[in-house]
Formats: sequence, structure tokens, C-alpha cells
Amino acid sequence: MDWKVYYRAEIARSGGRDPIAGFIRSGSDPRVEGMIDRGGVVSFPHTALPYAGPLQGRLVSALYRRGIERIVALGVLHGSGIEAFKIARDERRPIGEREVGFAQVKGGIVPPEGPFDTPFGGYPVWRPADYGPVRIDRSGILTAEFSLDTFASILKVGAEVFGKEEIPIFPVYVGMTRDPIEGGFDLAFDLAEWLRRVVRDGTALVTTGDLVHYGTAYAAPGEAIGDDDPSLAGRFRAEVERMLDAGLIEGDLDEAYRSGSEELKSDQREILPVIRAFTGGKGYEILEFELSDYVRILSVDPPCYVASALLTYG
Repeated sequence: MDWKVYYRAEIARSGGRDPIAGFIRSGSDPRVEGMIDRGGVVSFPHTALPYAGPLQGRLVSALYRRGIERIVALGVLHGSGIEAFKIARDERRPIGEREVGFAQVKGGIVPPEGPFDTPFGGYPVWRPADYGPVRIDRSGILTAEFSLDTFASILKVGAEVFGKEEIPIFPVYVGMTRDPIEGGFDLAFDLAEWLRRVVRDGTALVTTGDLVHYGTAYAAPGEAIGDDDPSLAGRFRAEVERMLDAGLIEGDLDEAYRSGSEELKSDQREILPVIRAFTGGKGYEILEFELSDYVRILSVDPPCYVASALLTYG
């Protein structure tokens, strides 16, 4: 599945702008606005538009209502289609090969100069004077990445809804923050230290992540898949809370990473250590959590779910 093409088509189709405007107009949320005012982090999903749109709309509404001047957005660098990810994680390969792969996908990566491309036209991107540990993509590794695409499109519509200037965004895609060879999360701490310099008054820090992938399309070979029953949402929410408790409150980054990788297949597993370091373990709140059905989207047998969740960190 080419997710970049799929999600762009959702937004670009005839009438795509009207429902997005509706998500934004109905999206007032004091809890999200309060977290933005306190300098915390708001996390949104990048699932299909009917699922993620209302949640992203609440965040975009809050950003314009609170008069935010700039946004730093931490995107997911999905590794499933990137060979360097596979090489870095493959313990059967020579250390040298793994180190080369790791070097290509580690830490934060940003697109080259230019506006963010959306179906509604270009969206402004700002650039900090201090790039710190963040690298500019010169190899095209971000070409197929999609985790911030819908968000940028909704931001553009938000400017029209509120009659305001578009809030410039600085997209930073977070690759590996845990060293797959030596262990440890030094890269996450480096990114967090840089973020504390960049996220100043008037700048909001947001992130994205789909915290659960479950079912036929996401099971490893030989992995058992349970029945599709109403208790799944509650069970996975509880598992997400255990992961977040471990990583954000208790500071057990290894356990949170293990849970996110093995049990939940969370694509925010590399971002959570950055959030923990940035917020200092101040906690989290799950504002919304549901399992979004991907059976028809992927044309697979049930069950197949991706979590759509709106959270605040800090």
C-alpha cells in the first residue's frame, strides 16, 4: 500500500475540503488549548481521514485559537519500506553493515528547502537558525513518508476557516532514537535538548503516532490473532497506558520500547523517549482512543485495526 498516495487521494477528492472545515469548526477543546498554553505536547493520529480528521481538527482549531506563531511537528519515519531500517535491526548482519544502516535513519531528519506540498497548495515551512542534531534529507529517504501530510492539509484549511495567516510548520521526522547495536537513547536526549532551544514562546510542539497496529495485516509470521470482539479497544487502551506509564512516568524507556515494538506495534516507539526527555516525565492524558477498522482499506480478513488516539504529554 502506498500510504502517501492513499491519504492524499482522501483529501484531494471532490468535496474533501468541506468535511475538513467541519472538523475544524466543531473542534474546540479546552484541554488541548490548555496544554498548548502550558507548553506541553499534543499527539494526534495519522490514520484515515474519517478517523484522524476530527482529532486533528481539534488540534488545528486550538493552534489557531491560541494565536500560535510557529509549529514544530515531530513526524514518524516509517521504517517498513526503508532498507536501512531493516539492516540496522538485523542482528544476523555484520556490525559494520548495521552501523551504516543506522547512520542513515537515526535521529531527526527534515525535508530540503521548500513549502510543504498539500492538495490545496503549498504550506509554509519555517527553518530554525540552529539545526542541532537534525539532518537535512539529501538522499530522498523522506520521499514516501506521509505521517504529517494530512496535518499540513488541515492546517491550510484552518487558516481559511479562522481567516488568519497560515502558521508555518517545521516538520522533523524522527527515525531511530534507540541505538540498535549498543542500546541506549542518547539520540532522544540530544533531540529533546535541541527542542528546548527551538520551542520558545509562540511556538507549539506537536507530534503524531498510531499507537496500536493489530490484526491480519500487521501480524508477524506465526503470530496468533485473537477474536474480533468488543473488548479489544479496552484491552489495547490498557496496554497503551502501561507503555506510557513505563516510558513517560517511570522512565523505563527500554520497557516502553519493548512494549511498543512487540505488543502494540506502535509507530511512536522512537518518539516517546524524546517526549519523556522533553517533558521530564510530567505524565500524559488520553483524550480520545479508538480502534479504527482497516479491513476494507487493506482488503484483508478481519480483524485489522489501527489506533486513532489524541493525547497530551506534559
